[in-house]
Amino acid sequence: MIGMELRDKVTEYVKERILALRVSNPGQYQNVSVVRTNSMKYIPNYFEKAQLSKMFFLFPDPHFKEKNHRRRVISPFLLDEYAYVIKPGGIIYTITDVEELGEWMKSCLENHPMFESLTEEELEADPVVKLLSCATEEGQKVSRNGGQTFKAVFRRICRTVGTVCNLNGKRAKQNNSFLIH
Repeated sequence: MIGMELRDKVTEYVKERILALRVSNPGQYQNVSVVRTNSMKYIPNYFEKAQLSKMFFLFPDPHFKEKNHRRRVISPFLLDEYAYVIKPGGIIYTITDVEELGEWMKSCLENHPMFESLTEEELEADPVVKLLSCATEEGQKVSRNGGQTFKAVFRRICRTVGTVCNLNGKRAKQNNSFLIH
């Protein structure tokens, strides 16, 4: 799993947390890293076509002002980029504590031809969905303060001429994940 973050301080903090986990759990967390980069600009430079099986967008910056909506990490343009790097059947997980942003992300994903929402049964069966609210410090803070969270979980689909190839239930050979905070 690789985390991509634009801010220096956050990147350094995550690096320190990863190193601490490695020290306290020898031999573990060797497949986790973070890199300081602008993933919105450079994601195709980091990953090949259909390389990722999961992408996480956890409590991203809401960019409240309308003139800054173009900076949101989920947008129609960026979903084209994500559709390129995530394999068919791969999952995008989003969570926020800002209702308007949650609605924005869900709407962008619903309106993109390469993504479909998971069914309620799939959401219930996916152990990752249960962890979205509590596996990050931000999620724990929202929970402690009694706040709400807004999730959207979508599958990358495969479109061919005239048909939709839904890859429900097929497990990816690789479990490459990408995280944006």
